[in-house]
Amino acid sequence: MVKDTKSEALSHLDEYSSVMLATIDEGGPHVRPVTLIKYDSAYWIETGTSSAKVAQIKGDPRIELCLVFTEGENSGYLRLAGRAKIVTDAATREKVSSHTEFFASYWSGPEDPSFTLLRVRPSAGEYMRPGEMEPQAFDL
Repeated sequence: MVKDTKSEALSHLDEYSSVMLATIDEGGPHVRPVTLIKYDSAYWIETGTSSAKVAQIKGDPRIELCLVFTEGENSGYLRLAGRAKIVTDAATREKVSSHTEFFASYWSGPEDPSFTLLRVRPSAGEYMRPGEMEPQAFDL
């Protein structure tokens, strides 16, 4: 995949994108919607500490994200595979949470024990333009 296509694929991710997050445990894959935050040249997910996704990532950090989008009557998608890491660094938790518009609706602050910050590190992607039939794979 040429660099322009990879850039085009990643351009579909906004500052806040509703994506599907897939995690895995011994019972199999689990998919749910989350908000992917693009901030400071990285990707983040803010979630509840007691959520199943946190337990699954502790057991196996491999994840996939999928964004479906439309152009006219056609749909396309961006799929990213990689790993998620639980961030415990207080300064990073403060920086990301203070940037997030919706953070205060869920947590009292970055030190709130019910708040978990995940850093998503994609390593590979797959992109299908709306109206096309074959996705294109790329590395990150």
